[in-house]
Amino acid sequence: KRTGALAATTQTSWPGRPGKDPYAGAEESVSRGLNFVLPLYYRCRQLVLNTEKSGHRVPQKMQMELRALEKSVAGEIRSLNPLLFQRFDDVQLDRLLRAMPFLRLSIGRWLFGCDQLAAAWPKGSRSFLLMAGKINLFLDPNGVGEKHELTKGAIFGEKHFRLGDESMLDMVGGAAQCEEACIIGVLGTEVLEASYADRAFGNRKIALSMRHAPALSRVVLPEGGLHAKLDFASLSFEEKTKLIEEKQPGAVKHALEELAKVSTQLHLLSGQELLSDTPIEDSVIMVQKGSIEIRGDLALTEKLDALPPKKKRIRIFLDKAEKLAGDSIFDKLDPYCIVKLGEFKRFQTPVMWNVGVNPQFEYQGVLTYSDEEELEIIVMDYDKFSADDLCGSCTVKVSDLHDGWYGKVDLQRPKRTLGSGKDDEHMLELAGRLYFGVKYDYEKISALTKKPKERSWNHQVLFNLDSLEAWGHETIMLGSVFMKTLEGAANQTPFALALSNFRIFGGLQRGGANEKIVLLKASKKRFVDFIKKSQKEKQFLQSCRGSTLDKQQTIKGIIKSLIERWETEDQADNFRKGLFQSKIVEAVDPSRFRVAYRGAKAHITVRNALNLSGGGWFDKLDPYAIVRFRGNKQELRTSVLQDAGGDPIWNCEGHLVYGGEVALEISVWDYDHYSSDDLVGTGVVQVEQFCNGFEGMVPLSMPSDKKKQKKSLKQSMITIGILWDAPPQDPTTGKPLDPTQTLASGGTRALIS
Repeated sequence: KRTGALAATTQTSWPGRPGKDPYAGAEESVSRGLNFVLPLYYRCRQLVLNTEKSGHRVPQKMQMELRALEKSVAGEIRSLNPLLFQRFDDVQLDRLLRAMPFLRLSIGRWLFGCDQLAAAWPKGSRSFLLMAGKINLFLDPNGVGEKHELTKGAIFGEKHFRLGDESMLDMVGGAAQCEEACIIGVLGTEVLEASYADRAFGNRKIALSMRHAPALSRVVLPEGGLHAKLDFASLSFEEKTKLIEEKQPGAVKHALEELAKVSTQLHLLSGQELLSDTPIEDSVIMVQKGSIEIRGDLALTEKLDALPPKKKRIRIFLDKAEKLAGDSIFDKLDPYCIVKLGEFKRFQTPVMWNVGVNPQFEYQGVLTYSDEEELEIIVMDYDKFSADDLCGSCTVKVSDLHDGWYGKVDLQRPKRTLGSGKDDEHMLELAGRLYFGVKYDYEKISALTKKPKERSWNHQVLFNLDSLEAWGHETIMLGSVFMKTLEGAANQTPFALALSNFRIFGGLQRGGANEKIVLLKASKKRFVDFIKKSQKEKQFLQSCRGSTLDKQQTIKGIIKSLIERWETEDQADNFRKGLFQSKIVEAVDPSRFRVAYRGAKAHITVRNALNLSGGGWFDKLDPYAIVRFRGNKQELRTSVLQDAGGDPIWNCEGHLVYGGEVALEISVWDYDHYSSDDLVGTGVVQVEQFCNGFEGMVPLSMPSDKKKQKKSLKQSMITIGILWDAPPQDPTTGKPLDPTQTLASGGTRALIS
């Protein structure tokens, strides 16, 4: 049968594999080495086979050359398909090469397919390993239609190829044709049986090593609490063997033997990755010889809800003043206060008419706080026909005003004396005292106002496992609880931990020896069957919980070191940029705000207005205010204040549903019982101002028909406040928020006063 398949060709220079090779380690230099030695090995092997068939003795020199070429091919072939050849040690690979039939086919030859294609190899239960050349694999047995091009290292056939419980990422088709001259190895049942002939005796050794694994001690040790009294890991090999042989139940012995038969042995070099067709999480890996490293991708993300709440608003209660300067016998003071925070934030109290030097303001104002350093309070005396006079002022550092502070401050004003010069303008005199209190509104930091810090470390070494230690059994027994427990190592830190992409690499050998690392791999199904047959599922589950907590402690040490290194690097980077200990202004992106807060409620408070124009001695203003988002029909209307004049105080609260508008419009009207109401003034708050909440005064513009009249000396103002509910969408992703997380995420209304 082989004679027809061995159609020789003189072509030995095959082109390399195009594109990226999916098999790690298949470098171009290795491919050239295999391309050179493989034809020589093929010819020498054919000479030996033909000599044996003819009944002649094979010369010793030819046998030695064949063995030398066999060793060379074995050394080069591992990188051809690492997934497959990690399952063979050196002796098993030698047996594979001796037992595996080789095909050398010319261009255009059919490897398998229907009878009309004159396939070079008869049908049967076998798969093929492409060692050189290119193959076109057709889905249709007649060799027509869609095809896939296969290159060196590919495993293919008419049926799936499996090595024990594992598949080898092979391709299945109905027909195969050589696009180039090819050398192909045939993988059949007889070949694999010859390769793994030693497993008939090695399974007992494998079962014995499993019995001594500390991870399986709760399964293999006898009942009666001996495992609680003895430290199994500290026992010598002879003591472990004696204890197990005397006390181990028969069910456990049988289950171990069954697991040893279906386990796959893998062989790695130091630094080499373990390859598998299934995720590592679906298998149990036990180190039989050497050591391995468990690597993974580790990501830390700043937990915004763990950050301390930020001061968002400052509520200032102006209680009273004493012994103000500027009073006279014929004209008592008409005082009012202006409170400034920074250059643009301010509010003003109503005018207290004819109260003199000891006014009782009893007024509370609110300003948005953005880490300003100073608070300025000015007390003025209102004058209807001229500019207002300064009674006194003071400047207080905000850092001295803790939450709940109440006290008094001295007011000062420039000293006024007869004959004073320019040099005396900087001299100050006492102008009374002011009593006030301070409270802060706190807001939880959200993703809309602050982008959380993130950093990831790929290929991070998480665990080092030595001989007889195992990986994967906790994942199988605990499921998602295992990963949550490991990620819970960051619960006491200001960061959230995410672990992913676990991989296994060969560890460093003691003394730097380049010896093979031997692992045992069992599938999830086989391992679960072993635990069930041992009848110690509950005990083993408890053991897995304990070992998972030990691994959590290891992760804690790793993230602690990473966080310290991260903070050190950030400080050094900021220092180089000149930003050391500088304040970072957190701003809200209006475009993200309009999308995220669409449908959210805006809680609006219309507090008071100042210096409204209109009205007279006998007909004072009856003002009311209307607030609406531009283009939205929904509106908030305050009550009408009869004869309130130019300084009304509403303190009216309500809410509007935000629809993504770009501005909030405010209009103030004078109510008229017998005719249409008169417009007093209009104001606008842009989205850039209210997207992070708003507290302050809004200038009012007079209607066009009143602008032609005599202008007032005072600017009309209205004081409003805006608070937001939590957004219905996540600002970072744009996806709807989980209702259970709405309170936790916190909007600008989620305040801690």
